Parts: sequence; structure tokens; C-alpha cells
Amino acid sequence: MAELAALGVAASVLQVVDYGTRFLTTLYQVRQSKGDFLNNLQSLHNSSSNLRDAQHELRAISLPGTSTDAAISSLAKKSEAVAKEILDSLKRIEENSHGRKRDAVIKTWLIILKEDKLKGLEGRLTEVKADLTFYLSVNLRATARETLENQMQMLQEMRDIRVDFKAIGDATSANEVQAGFGSLAIEYLTGGLHERQKLKSEFIDALIARIHNSEAKVPPDSSSIQLSPQRRQHLEHIFISRVRYDTIQERELTIKEAHKGTFRWIFNDNKAGASPIGFKEWLASDGSLYWITGKPGSGKSTLMKYLLQPIDESSNENRCNEYLQHWAGDQKLTIATFHFWAIGSDIQASKEGLLRTLLVQLFRANPEVIPLVASSRWESLCLFNEDPRRLSQDELEDMFRHAVKHISSRAKLALFIDGLDEFDGDCNVLISLVQECIASPIKICISSRPWTEFENAFGDYPRLKMEDLTHDDITKYVVSKFEVNSQFTRFQKLHPQFAGALSHSIADKARGVFLWVTIVVASLLAGMVAGDRVEDIENRLDLLPSEMDDLYGRIIESIDPLYREHAAQLFKLVNTCREPSLRLLWYADEVRFLDRTIDEDPNAVPLEDMIGRLEDMRRRIVSRCRGLLEVHENTRPIPLYDHNGVKQPCDPAKPDGGDVVYLHRTFKEFLRRLDTQQKLDSYLTTPYDSGLRISAAYVSLAKLWMRSKAQTKDGTYPFQIFVILSLDYAGDALPSSRSDVVRLLDHLRENCASLCQFKYKDHRFRDPKGEWQRKLTEIEVSDYCSDPNQEFLCLATVMCAGEYIRAKADRNGLVMIAKRNPSQEHLKLRALWWRIQGNPERLNVSLLSLVRLTDTRSASVIKLLLDQGAKPNKMIKQIGFRRSAWEELLAGAIAHIERNLKEVDSQVTECVHLMLERGAKVTVGTVETAIKISKECSVPRYLIWLTINRHQRQAKVRRNASLDIVYAQLKVMKKDREAPFRIT
Repeated sequence: MAELAALGVAASVLQVVDYGTRFLTTLYQVRQSKGDFLNNLQSLHNSSSNLRDAQHELRAISLPGTSTDAAISSLAKKSEAVAKEILDSLKRIEENSHGRKRDAVIKTWLIILKEDKLKGLEGRLTEVKADLTFYLSVNLRATARETLENQMQMLQEMRDIRVDFKAIGDATSANEVQAGFGSLAIEYLTGGLHERQKLKSEFIDALIARIHNSEAKVPPDSSSIQLSPQRRQHLEHIFISRVRYDTIQERELTIKEAHKGTFRWIFNDNKAGASPIGFKEWLASDGSLYWITGKPGSGKSTLMKYLLQPIDESSNENRCNEYLQHWAGDQKLTIATFHFWAIGSDIQASKEGLLRTLLVQLFRANPEVIPLVASSRWESLCLFNEDPRRLSQDELEDMFRHAVKHISSRAKLALFIDGLDEFDGDCNVLISLVQECIASPIKICISSRPWTEFENAFGDYPRLKMEDLTHDDITKYVVSKFEVNSQFTRFQKLHPQFAGALSHSIADKARGVFLWVTIVVASLLAGMVAGDRVEDIENRLDLLPSEMDDLYGRIIESIDPLYREHAAQLFKLVNTCREPSLRLLWYADEVRFLDRTIDEDPNAVPLEDMIGRLEDMRRRIVSRCRGLLEVHENTRPIPLYDHNGVKQPCDPAKPDGGDVVYLHRTFKEFLRRLDTQQKLDSYLTTPYDSGLRISAAYVSLAKLWMRSKAQTKDGTYPFQIFVILSLDYAGDALPSSRSDVVRLLDHLRENCASLCQFKYKDHRFRDPKGEWQRKLTEIEVSDYCSDPNQEFLCLATVMCAGEYIRAKADRNGLVMIAKRNPSQEHLKLRALWWRIQGNPERLNVSLLSLVRLTDTRSASVIKLLLDQGAKPNKMIKQIGFRRSAWEELLAGAIAHIERNLKEVDSQVTECVHLMLERGAKVTVGTVETAIKISKECSVPRYLIWLTINRHQRQAKVRRNASLDIVYAQLKVMKKDREAPFRIT
């Protein structure tokens, strides 16, 4: 086959690349008098026959004159010339070095291959690699679009030529091949090479990058890639799993089931109080949007869940299917749903969560659209079984828009989106997305509170108001709850008339709020158990406010005085902690929590004792919190994997006891009100530092998981997550707790440092995505290393643990990087390096440059460091460059604003003002440097350093519009404290 012949040429070119890379590496070692280069030189001589064979093959190439063939012929000529130059150099060196000593060999190398010649050879080798990448991308992508028979024939011929080619095993059909065709081809090409694994990884990364880059010019038609049905299904599963997130079904599972016999009216014909068109009629019509609205706690989410549940256990169709099918007719019907959840994890209240959840359902129902809406990602999967790039929100949004467009053009699509008011961003963004969707011929049913923004956007569409329709449902609920209670049955016999009217009285006072009813019924039944008389029950009902906030206040006031302080403490803990588990709260709720955290080894606690602790904590929540907090089964455990990426079951020896959740979102909102917090504070007899307690609880969890080998999907160890969370909450500790914060975090640091010495040395306490680690890593590529204690202080700064920073940072706000003890072999290299770049007598990292500007505590930490003596303009010496903390912080500010993070604009502005007030320079040079750094923010600087030549590094940044704007705005801010930081 012509394709195989061309791959044979590519294999010969790779021989040249592989040998040339080794040749250049050895030459660099010779020039630096470094390493065992004499043995490497001898190895080059011994394997030069392989290079000669490749040279002869490249010279003899004679392919027909198609455009592709012309490209490979040109590549062959370039490669042959490089091979000839290397072989000629080796011959001359061999002739001049025979029998000579080491120093003479070095001298011969340096004479024959001077620096300019070396750089020229390196440049030509780089050009050959780039041309080969381009050719392979064209060849492999074209072959993947040929028939499966042609692909299998080519793979079989590869196996016939190379007996060591085991990648496809004994596969005889496309159904049996699990690897991507591109991966198999690269495996074939790199087989037997000295730098095989490195070249294989480099080429696959380069080819995937080329696939993605080509989409910006002409989107590839990846739907034409030929795959067996089994492999296509497998890749679809992989793709969907990368869109999916672990807690995707959590909200739906936590929504309470509709009470038996309720909500039946939704499928009745029009009735008084409903909109001109009923819901059932809307489902069957061409109407685009329906709005379910109502008061907080009126049952909107419960209704949405009811609509989407199967009619009965034997049916797979939800309650809306029958009517939607009338609308769909003969066309395929796809239904996708999402429930926003403000008190869940961040993603469950975000646009990203909405997009991912809907896309997963759309792709499962219509997998054929994946290649159409994610061409580059699909092609990468097909060719290489991988696509390492993270899905951005912009890309998810683009995929969603295209998926809606493609599906609605050939089928019927209905979306159900619950809780628009629980979205954590600008609701107008959500409104715009909904309005854009209904521009296509699809249906969307939404639910939300009756906010003005939603009223303005959706008020003209068909809708229903929950509180206008649920009076009878509430009555049914109350009656059913009373009828199954033995105390009420007895009460009803004694007072039949009053008992009969009680259900209607409750329904009238509820005003359509189901949540209010559930709380009130529980209170009345408790009174009946206590033997309340009719007058007592009447008083109890009259005293219970009809508004939810007033009702919550009344419940808290009615807590037993003996437990009231403890209840206030628990409410503060849950209000502080974003995702509390029962185990976490047990650690935080202990009276001597700090001593226990420091003295106890959590792994030494018997399982039986731990289960007893969790039960004690559950009982405390029930007895103290009067139903306002609930314990649910854990629906979002940390998903863990072994080193091979295989998902591991939850460790039964580390139970967390379940999640502690709010009764309802409205109670969370009530708890966070200033007057509520003041009321809770009034119940406390001593200061209560919930931030410190939660931090200590996470330290205990970090110690529990320190020796676990399990990892998260991205390779992070659980203990690293808990270390970061502990530091994060330590940043919320009260100033009066400074000594306790230092004691706690020093204990954590010592445990981590001890662990690193024997197990996690490469990880220590590093956050893999952290800015601080990037700064330390780029220094560690030289003869310098960072101390674990200094790393910990860096991470504490990133997480804004203010009191710890106050205690540990030196007066200049610098982290010192110590020199390693250099070997003699490094001394000459270091001398050369210093002559070129200057002598870095002391390398530092400024803590000012590590502060996350997106953190709400960032300004206070910057002020703290400045107050302790940190200098904004002090030049920080690092490998190859000097920069000030002000330049790096300004770069971060520019990068944040450029990414349109509007919610942090005020924080960024305050941080910039603080630096300006302490004398930060406003010069064109400073702004130039900051803009340059801002462009590098997403790339580790040491990688930029290694891939850009010295002259490019020293070239000035071209002035552009943003430079002038930033410079001018900083000048304004210098004079006006109220001026915002803008770059446009």
C-alpha cells in the first residue's frame, strides 16, 4: 500500500530525529564537561549503522508526484541532509579522536562543532520534526477516514513487517482493535528507537495540538472517521464521561417526593387561576416556553421532579411523554433536565453544571451529534484514545448551542430547567441562554421564584403560580399525616369538629407554602403527643408565623434553653462549612477540638468507636436543631482511583456518616442574615471560632488519608485536598485565635513534611494547579530547591491564611530558596550560566505575588504583608530575570480582567489601590513587564524559558493599546482612591 510505504519513509525520518536528538544531547554534555559523555559517544558510534541505513533509504526514495508524495519527498531530502551532516561529523571526530584522552576528545568536538553550527543543526532537526508532524497529521487523519478494511489491511502489513509490533495483538477485525489508529501508527513508527517513549509522547501531543489548531481555520469533518460499531460506542462512552461530573444526579435525588395524590391538577384541563393555556395543552402544542413560578418553599422543585418521573414502576416514560409525543409526531423525542441547587456544590449552581448535565443527556440520546459539535475532540479520541485538554465553559456553551441546533433540525427536543433563581451568577446570563434556545424549534419548561428579572423576561409566556393551585394538595397532605398518627386519632375522637376543621385552617394559613406546612404539622403533632388541649393547639397554631423567616426565628427561640447555645454553635459550623459531613462536624464540635486534632491519630481509632461518634453527632443534630438541619446519605463521596486509573470503592474503614444539609434553601438564606447571626451570637457565652474549628476538622481528615494510595481522577491525593481546605478555613479564623491557628497549622506542616520524607516527596503539600508551585518549580530546574516549610508558607499565602502569614512571614515578605550542594561537574556549567544570565546570589519568591486576587480576603492579606514590610518595587532575582512583586501582581490583575471575571473587579481594584498607596511605581516599563507576564499566566515560565531562544527572551514587548490604557488608568488610580481598575 502507498500509505504504508509513506509511513516507512516517516519511520526512516524518525530514525534521523531520534539519532540527532541523542547526538545533540551528547554534544551539549561535551561542551559542559558533564555526565558520562564518553560512553554516550561510544554508543553513538556503535549505533551509527542504523542511521546510515536510514540515510540510504531516504536517498533512494522515489515516490509518484502527488501533492502528499511531494511533501514526503521534501521531508526525506531534508532528513537525509541532516543525517549526512551528523555522519560526516562523527567520521571526522572519530578520525581525530582515535586513541586520544578525554580532554583531547572534548577539544576535537569543540573545534569541529562550534556553537553556531550546533544551533544550525538543532534548528534543522526541529524543522524536520515539525514537517514530520504536519505530514503525519495529514496522513493519519486521511487514513482514519478510509474504510475499516483498508485500515485493518494497513495494520496487518505493519505487523508483517515488524514482528515486534504487538500493539494490535491477535486482532483480525476492526471490532477487536481497542487502540486508536493514530496511536498504533506512532507505536509502529517509534518501535526500536532509543528515545521511543519520549518521541511517542511528543508526537502524539503535537498531533493532537495540530488537530485542535486546524479547527480554528477549517473545522474538520470528524463524522466521516470510520469506526467499528463497538469502538464507536466505546469512544462515545469515554467522551460523555468527560463531560459528566460526579454529582450530576445529586440534586434530583435530594428533592423530596411528591406526596401521594398531589399535583394531579397539572394534567387537568384549564381551571380558574391558571394561565389561558393549561400545562397539558402546552406540552402538546408548538408553544416554546412554560414558566412554573411560586413562593419559596411552595413545591416548585418537587413538581418538576414529579413531572419527569415515570408514570409507574413498569414504565420508562415520564408523565409528560404522552403529551409531548403528540407534539413530536413521528419524529424522535429527546428530553433533558437540570435542577439548579444553591446549597449544593459550586458546579450544581453554575452555568457549567447546567451545560454539562444537559449535554450528557443530549449526547446519550443523540450520540451521532458528538462529531458534529466537538470535531477536534472526537478526532483526537478516534486517533489516539485521548484528548487531554480541559473543557472550558466557553467550549461547553458552544457545544450546547450546536447540539440544540443539530438535534432540533431533525428531531424534537424538550428541556426542563428547575430553580433558575438558584443560579449563582447573573440571572440575565441565564435568561439570555433560555431565550436563545427557544429561538430554535424546541420546548423549555422553567421554574423559579417570581423575581422581577424573570417576570420581565417570561411574563408573557404561559405560566402557573404554585400557591394559587396547591390549597387542596396541602389539605390532602395534612389529613394524611394526621390520619396515620395515633395521637391525632385519639384527639379526633374527643374533638371531631375541631379536628375536622384543623386541616383546612392549616391549609389556609400556609398560603401555598408546602415547606411551612411540613414544619407546622410536625409541631402540632408534637403538641398532641405532649397532651395539648384544643386551646393549646389553637394557641400553638396562632403563634406560628405564616412567613417562613418568622417561622424559622420562632423555632430557634423555642429550642430548649439547655441546648440553645450548642444549637447556635452547630448552626454557625454548618453556615461556615460549605460541604459538611457528619464526621467533619464531629471533629469540629468537640469541646477540646484542638488538643484532639493534634494528639489523636485518626487511623488508630477503632471503626466501632468511629461509628459510635457519628451516631452521637447525628443525635445532637436531631435534638438541638429541631429539624432545621438534616443528615442525608452521602451522595457525593470523593471519587478515588488507583494508579492505573481504576475507580476504587469507598473505604468502609473511613465512614463519613453522611451529609449534613439545610432543611431548605430558605433556611440557609435565613441563617446568613446579619440579624440571625447576631441572634445566634447572643446565645453564646464565649467566643466561638467556627473557621478555626472547621480548619482543625480538615486537619484530622488530612491525617486520616495521608497514607492512602488512592487518588482523585486528576491524580490528587485526598489528603492534599484536605490540607488545602484546612488552610482555606484557617483564613476565616478570628484574630484572637492567632496562637491556635499557628499551633494547628504547624502541626499540619510537620505531619506533611514527615510524610514527604518517606512517601510523597514529589507531592509534599502541593496543589497541582497552584500558582505558587509554578514559581517554585521554575526555580527548582536550577541548582536551587525550596524548603518544605517555605512551600507550606507559600500555600498558606495562596489560601489567604492571614494569621499564619502574620506569624511566619519575614519582614520583607520573601520566601528564601536555598542552594543545593553542587557537584564538581556542575561548577563549570554554573560559571557559564552566570556569565550569560548573571549570578543569582539569592533566589526568592515574594509572597505578595502569590495572593489569589479572586479570594475575598486577598486585599487584607496584601495589606498585612505590606504592613510587615513587603516592598512592592523590590526586584526579585530569579533564574534569568528580575521582577518585582508589583509587576507580578499587576500581571495577575490584568489577566483576571481580560478573562471577564466581572465579579472580582472590586477585589482586584482594591488590591491594586493598596499597592499604589504603598509606592508601587507606575512606569511604562513596569506596565510592559506586567502585560508580558499576564500573557504567560497559563503557561509555566520555565517551559517558556526552555522553548524560546535568548534573543527572543530579551526582546522588548511590542507596545499595544492595552499598554497605554493600563498605564493611563494606573495614573488615574494613583490620584483618585475611588477610581476602578480597568483595561478597556
